[in-house]
Amino acid sequence: MHPMIQKTLFLLCAGILAATQATAADPYPDHPVRIIDGYSAGGGTDYVARYLASKMDADFGGSVIVENRPGASGQIGMSYVAKSKPDGYTLMVIPNELWSVAPLLYKRLPFNVDRELTPVATLADIPLVLTVSAKVAAKTVPELIAYAKANPGKLTFGTAGAGTTHHLAAELFKTMAKVDMVHVPYKGTSLAVNDLLAGQIDMVFSPITAVLQHIKSGKLKALGVTTKKRVSALPDTPTIAESGLPGYEGSVWVFLVAPNGTPNEVIEKWIAQAKKVFSTEEARKILAVQGVEPLSLTRDEIKQRNKEDSARWEKVINDAKISIE
Repeated sequence: MHPMIQKTLFLLCAGILAATQATAADPYPDHPVRIIDGYSAGGGTDYVARYLASKMDADFGGSVIVENRPGASGQIGMSYVAKSKPDGYTLMVIPNELWSVAPLLYKRLPFNVDRELTPVATLADIPLVLTVSAKVAAKTVPELIAYAKANPGKLTFGTAGAGTTHHLAAELFKTMAKVDMVHVPYKGTSLAVNDLLAGQIDMVFSPITAVLQHIKSGKLKALGVTTKKRVSALPDTPTIAESGLPGYEGSVWVFLVAPNGTPNEVIEKWIAQAKKVFSTEEARKILAVQGVEPLSLTRDEIKQRNKEDSARWEKVINDAKISIE
């Protein structure tokens, strides 16, 4: 081989090797990571995302920023993340309905959960609370049901948007209680709660994180929680199931997703960090004050639980004849 060609090949190989080693040595993260929340600030996903970000700043090796991109029941934020570069610098904290329910309700979603996104790590379970405004006379779930039956179509309930678990939990309540109430969708939980405080709507099925302080201050009334058992933050508030609707359940669980193609080593780092943050006794105590419980599932378990959610909520959608598109 000609000496000049040999030299050229040597330099080329050396350059490729050096580039490969440099890439392998690049730390992650080497600039701020964004966690997208598809809802307005103050909701359950926002609370969990900000807790995660605050605890990862020191341990993660780089800053983590929470960015709210509300609208279209979380779809705007989800679409943004699905189309983002799969480099580990854009992730999203989502409630379960964006993965398991949205495909059941919308014919033309701006994202495809199977092709464009991948689950990373579970973070928390967030109970919903059936909360009424001060102007509503009912003090218990049975009293509310009795009023709704006597005044069909008069009561209004707000949610974080059509097709959210908040909405489906309310529709399940309507079906099981055999009552007629009017749905008022908002672009986020905090907006619905603000109108509830102002007396513009009668009730919400809201994440506990958005209403707890108002319940404790007496501005709002908690009639029931949507979980199987009572929550520690509201020990005197019964479950809806024990209030005359046995079998009723409908909570939100929150997990991290990333664009499909995100490197496995990045995903594994997030799994380890999320587990580290939410498995501490400090996290359990802090989250318990807000009624939130840490949740740890493997990626396969996340997929299985989403399948189960899809089957359960599909029945609610069909029974309630919910149609968005």
